[in-house]
Amino acid sequence: MDRETIRVVSPLPLTEEQRDIIREKLSRVVKTGLFSIEEEVDPSLIGGIVVFFRDMIIDCSVKTQLQRMKEAILRD
Repeated sequence: MDRETIRVVSPLPLTEEQRDIIREKLSRVVKTGLFSIEEEVDPSLIGGIVVFFRDMIIDCSVKTQLQRMKEAILRD
């Protein structure tokens, strides 16, 4: 069985504790349990992470949350 690669983008390098938490959460999604994490640092995210897995993007970044708030304010 092939190991899947999951890309995790964060504003700072991940700590070992953060890696463990991410691995634990992702193991619920990747039923085979066979995956590796490819880390990328993007300071423009401000905080949070963005996860790229198969055709999914899970964007929990502060940058995106601020952008959504801005759009909501301008819409009203």
